Amino acid sequence: MKRRELLIRTGAAAAGGLLAACGGGVASPSSAPSAPARTASPVPSPIKVKIGWVSVSAANSAIWSAEDGGYLKKYGLDADVLNIADSTQAVAAMLAGEVPLNCGLSGTAVVSSVLGGSDLVILAATVATFPNSLYGKADIPNVAALKGRRIGVTRIGTASDTAARYGLRSGGVDPKDVQFIQTGGLRETIAALQAGQIDAGALSPPESLIARGLGFKEIVDVGKLGIEYVYNGVVTSRAYAQKNSAAIEATLKAVVEGEHRFRTDGVFGKKLIADRTKLTDAAQVEETYTLFAKTYLKEPPFVTDAAIQNTLDDVANTNAKAKGADPKQFIDQTWMKKLEDSGFFKGLTP
Repeated sequence: MKRRELLIRTGAAAAGGLLAACGGGVASPSSAPSAPARTASPVPSPIKVKIGWVSVSAANSAIWSAEDGGYLKKYGLDADVLNIADSTQAVAAMLAGEVPLNCGLSGTAVVSSVLGGSDLVILAATVATFPNSLYGKADIPNVAALKGRRIGVTRIGTASDTAARYGLRSGGVDPKDVQFIQTGGLRETIAALQAGQIDAGALSPPESLIARGLGFKEIVDVGKLGIEYVYNGVVTSRAYAQKNSAAIEATLKAVVEGEHRFRTDGVFGKKLIADRTKLTDAAQVEETYTLFAKTYLKEPPFVTDAAIQNTLDDVANTNAKAKGADPKQFIDQTWMKKLEDSGFFKGLTP
């Protein structure tokens, strides 16, 4: 787990002896009654919170920007911002109370957890469709040719897994007719492609661009299918949200303003991508930034019922509890609506 940031700033001021400093006389008690002492307002203590994000993908640009741009500090948070390998591990950390907020969870992970009895809830969605493509060997002509092949995903039940399934179905392939291989991460998926351990893998920028540079072929761009989906959701438990409303509101403000900064400040955004993903190829940095700033980051990041319904439809293939479930039971946009009503979104500078 990485990237911890500590915030503490206090200040105090005192005034006195102004007349003496200016060369004037000091007033006597009989000629000038003393003024009542003023008590300074206490400076609020920063709110301590642990916030997770999942996988090293530019889909995390909103929370990265919130941290690196100083917006978590701006809104009074003393935040530990932690990288967790994938959504399934992030859910486990949330349910254990170790990392109660996460800004990079997939709708699939949350829906599956709630159907299993948890009280997780999606508050916002900074990326609301799939930025993934299926990349594979150059001799694979189309999606149909993936039938019977080995497909790499970070882990079953994650966003890359769901993206792969949608990509396969778009070409008429039933996901049951392929072998899914869990690689553990996006860079690991590339390594598995290079080693010949898989025939294709679900990747998002910048890893998809790295795979292209290595000679692998884009078989299908799942993002162009236009499927609404909570790819990067801001998620917590209902119990935590009820007791920590101020932390929730501050986190959402920081994420929304960080996302806006990323989308509107190309110099900041490209540096962020390069620093966080360790990309050194300027063209890959440029393309990754443009894809997320112009296409994938959603502003403001409200969650739609359709995005949850699409997830339920997919999960229903393996979990009967998803059939007929109400999308609204997985969402709470109370804080997002509060920000909207207050004019927060409109107040963000270009």
